[in-house]
Amino acid sequence: MPRSPPSNRRGPPPASSTATTAATTAVLNNTTRALSPTPTPRSRPPRSSSLAAPSRNTTTTTLRPPPRAALSRNPSPSPTTPDNHPHQTMPSQPLKQQPDHDLQQAPPKSQDHHHHRLFNPEDDAITALESETKTLKQDNDQLKDEIDRLDAENIRLRDSLRRNTRQKDEEIAELKDQIRGLKEFVSKSGGTGVSGPTTSDEVFGEGMGKLGNGLQNWVLVYWRRSKIDLSQASKATLSELDRLVPTYRDLVSTAKIHFLQSLVSRLLAESIFDTYFVGLSREEADRLAEAERLLGTYATSPEMMNQWRSLTLAILQKDASGKLQRETATIVDALVAKINGLLDEITSSKSNDARDQGLRSLISSAIDLSRLLDVQKAAFTVHMPEVLPHQQILFDAETMEDIGGEDEESLFQREISCVTFPGIIKSGDESGGHLQYRNVISKARVLCCPE
Repeated sequence: MPRSPPSNRRGPPPASSTATTAATTAVLNNTTRALSPTPTPRSRPPRSSSLAAPSRNTTTTTLRPPPRAALSRNPSPSPTTPDNHPHQTMPSQPLKQQPDHDLQQAPPKSQDHHHHRLFNPEDDAITALESETKTLKQDNDQLKDEIDRLDAENIRLRDSLRRNTRQKDEEIAELKDQIRGLKEFVSKSGGTGVSGPTTSDEVFGEGMGKLGNGLQNWVLVYWRRSKIDLSQASKATLSELDRLVPTYRDLVSTAKIHFLQSLVSRLLAESIFDTYFVGLSREEADRLAEAERLLGTYATSPEMMNQWRSLTLAILQKDASGKLQRETATIVDALVAKINGLLDEITSSKSNDARDQGLRSLISSAIDLSRLLDVQKAAFTVHMPEVLPHQQILFDAETMEDIGGEDEESLFQREISCVTFPGIIKSGDESGGHLQYRNVISKARVLCCPE
């Protein structure tokens, strides 16, 4: 019986062979999924096991399938043993992990694209900062240009202001010179009008200064080498000294010349400058003063009374000079005798004709100045502060002038020891009104206590 040719078809594999094939397929699928690249999230990937998705900082572990020779000698992927016994399965071999340097792979293209996208925000931030810096630099340059322009404008305005100020000062000085010239013209012309003559303040300031300097020279000439001795003075003399110069005991040994000037100045102020009008008797002066007070009760303003006083005394000065001469001479003689009596008793220098003549000249100048002050419509006051031992009189730079030669700033709140010559203070204007206005025509000369 002829033999049939061998058939290439095989029978169905046994059940064990089918199970082995399924297991091998599952292993290959798992390996394929492990080797497949997965997209990396935008945030930094967390650390995980070797089966996690690969990243650019994680080493990829590759699981290789068993060799084909170990599975089957036939072309078909049969999971049989090398001897091709269908019922004998090959024991599963553990997968070996390759070294890191062998398993390291380059990141896939998708990872490179994601890596480029990750750094885009930083590049954008740097670009934005560079743009903002450029804008700020441009603004800074504009501000510098504006500051330079303003500086140039400020310099121009300052120079213009200085020129205008200089021109204004020159104009003011020129106007002051014109006003001073007009006042001197009016004063020298002797015009009286209905309110009496008008004399400029400069005339009074110069007259008071000359009188003070004359008194100082007179004392220096006759008492520079003289000595003061109070031991031989009478009680009446000491009492008079205590009334006129209350601090005389302290001044005798430390400021002899200043004490003598203060003594004579106080007598001139009482006998001449403080009287109603020099040349009138006491009774006549009292009557005029009473009439002025009576008219003041009917007058509507102090200005009217000042004009009445100015006109009345101007009449006496111009038309009654002969009648006033006798009383004036009596006042001069009495004052010379009183001054000589005090000085002769407390000093070693005695009176003589030359000394008396100099004193009479000083008294006559004081009388002329006093009368000229009285006939003005404005109210003039001869200011001579009284220094008492139990009171403290402080230096006032507005109304006082220190004769000690010290800086005015160092004399602030300094106590004065004596007043060597009075000053003049004016109240009101040339018409006799606005008595609230106060002007120091001449400052009082004072000696301040040492520190």
